[in-house]
Amino acid sequence: MSSDKLIYMIAAEPIERAAFGRYFKKHQFNCQIFDGIESAESALEARSPDLFVLAGSNISSADICKFGTFVEQRSTAPIIALLTILQMSIVSEIAESENLWTAEYPISLREIRASIGEALEELEDD
Repeated sequence: MSSDKLIYMIAAEPIERAAFGRYFKKHQFNCQIFDGIESAESALEARSPDLFVLAGSNISSADICKFGTFVEQRSTAPIIALLTILQMSIVSEIAESENLWTAEYPISLREIRASIGEALEELEDD
């Protein structure tokens, strides 16, 4: 699946960034990868992506929720947050953003690609 839709990927771990980068390139996603929330926020100020993917296992639940609110105030782009089970329960309790979708982490790259494909299809239907 290839897409001209712009995806911002946030992954704090260098190994994750490298793996996601190779995988997204292989599947021809138009993806920019960031090493943290702050760098993605700065990029959002310049250009809004169509979709965010957040590998959040090394990011606090509170920061993920704040990021969701930050994005929602500046963009209509949904966020797919890959979270641990504990993070999912916390984020579901305190998140205010309607565009923050969660998926349990660890997750296969194939499942991530399917989630991205589904989100991009929904964007095209809107």
